[in-house]
Amino acid sequence: MYFKQQRSSSWQVRSTLLLSALVLAVGCSRGSGENLGFVSGTVTLDGQPLSQVMVTFSPDAGGRESYGVTNAAGQYQLRYTSQDKGAKLGQHQVRISPVGVEPREPIAVEATSPVPTQYYGEDFLLYEVNPGANEIDLQLTKAPLTTSS
Repeated sequence: MYFKQQRSSSWQVRSTLLLSALVLAVGCSRGSGENLGFVSGTVTLDGQPLSQVMVTFSPDAGGRESYGVTNAAGQYQLRYTSQDKGAKLGQHQVRISPVGVEPREPIAVEATSPVPTQYYGEDFLLYEVNPGANEIDLQLTKAPLTTSS
């Protein structure tokens, strides 16, 4: 009788350990499954760091956008998800907007924003995200952007 209880108990311990390992493997798995490039840089406006603004990278091919907020030195790092840093590989529309303002919608009164409206709303910059580390500094100016014909 003792032998059967020990054998049953040993089987229960092994089963519990195996089940725990599976739960940890599934629960702790990270990664979005996307090919991402790590993106960081500095945002400046007329040469001065621009703090507390949202940097948004929207892939031209569609899909999830990546976001980052600048610190006091104007530096940002993009996040693809809450766990994954970076942005999808390829060409992106880049918008820089005030925190709390939807990147694709300009605010009504430009004077309340530290970011000129030519960098968000319908307007954007274009940048390529490549595999590995991408240092993308965004040098903004208050002067209107000109397009070459």
